[in-house]
Amino acid sequence: MSFQKSILFPCLLASAAAVYGQEKLGEGMLTYAVTISGKVPTPANEPALTEAKSGILSIYVKDNYVRQDIKLEDGYTYSRISNYITDKDIILQTINTTHYAIEIGMKEERKKNIAFLNATLEPGRSRKKIGDFEAQEAKLQYRDGSTFQLYYIDRYTLLHPEVFERSPELNGIPALFDIPGSNGFSTHFELKTISPEPVSSSVFQVPEGYRIISRKEYEKLIR
Repeated sequence: MSFQKSILFPCLLASAAAVYGQEKLGEGMLTYAVTISGKVPTPANEPALTEAKSGILSIYVKDNYVRQDIKLEDGYTYSRISNYITDKDIILQTINTTHYAIEIGMKEERKKNIAFLNATLEPGRSRKKIGDFEAQEAKLQYRDGSTFQLYYIDRYTLLHPEVFERSPELNGIPALFDIPGSNGFSTHFELKTISPEPVSSSVFQVPEGYRIISRKEYEKLIR
C-alpha cells in the first residue's frame, strides 16, 4: 500500500525458499493496526513535540483482486482497489464533495518500486507471537545496500505479495514493520487478524456515484 499523511502501503519482502505446509491465502482479509508518529515543527526556543495518530488498515484479497482501506482516528480515509487482470489500480478520493475513482496503471507504480526487487531475505534468530500467529524475525537486504527489518508469518503466502511495496517477492505475510516517510514521520504496522473467509466480489467494484478519471485528470483538479 504511497499517499498523503506519511502513510506508505504497505507493497513489502523478498523471495525465500518455500516453507513446508504453507497455505495460499487466495481469498480472505488481513487487518493491521496502524500508528503514524513523528516530530512536529516548533519554534526554536520551544521543546519538540511528538504527534501520533492511529488507525486500521484492512486488506481484502480474492484471486487477482486486492482492496486496501485505511481509516485514521481523525477521519482520514484512503482506499485502493487493485485489479491484476487489467493491471490497473483505482484510488477512491473525494474532492469538494465529488467522488472520484482515479485510474492508475500498475506499470507506473512498479517502476517506482523497482529498487525493492531481487532482495535477499536474511532470517533472524527470534520468533514472536503477533496476533494469533508465530512470526519470524527477518531482514531484507536490497541491491543498493539498504535494509528493511520486519517480522513475517510463514504459514500463509499471497498470490500478489507485491501489495506490500517493500517486500514484493516475500514468501509469507508481513506482520510487524515500520516504513519511514519523507517528512520525518514513520508508519508502524502490526498484523491483528488473518481471516481466510469468502469475500464478496462487490468489495472490488467502484462504488456507485464515483466518477472514473485518469491520473492526469486528477492532477489537473488539484492544481
